[in-house]
Amino acid sequence: MTSLSVIIPVYNSAESLPKLLAEMEHTLPAVADAFEVIFVNDGSRDNSWQVITGLIQTYPWVRGYELMRNYGQHNALLCGIRAARYDLIATMDDDLQHPPAELPKLLAKLDELGTREDVPA
Repeated sequence: MTSLSVIIPVYNSAESLPKLLAEMEHTLPAVADAFEVIFVNDGSRDNSWQVITGLIQTYPWVRGYELMRNYGQHNALLCGIRAARYDLIATMDDDLQHPPAELPKLLAKLDELGTREDVPA
């Protein structure tokens, strides 16, 4: 069984988040039996947090965290990694620079390298 947490740090990306999640909705069930998307709002000045809370209401596999201020992408990623529930963790940008359609290729490469079998249960 494959389980996957996708961590996405968010900064001023209210407009791209719904499209990103719509793409994830088609990709994730094809690559994992259990999955989650964790948005970490890194002090956005737009309405990203409101968009995230709306997406959480729509998609039960989405979780969100809001940082008190902008701590930077690496700290936002660390927050999401610490909150992740599943064995495999992938990180993605919030602006569709990393297309969700590429996730199957990443996971296939992990299989090819034997990395996924080495993940402790």
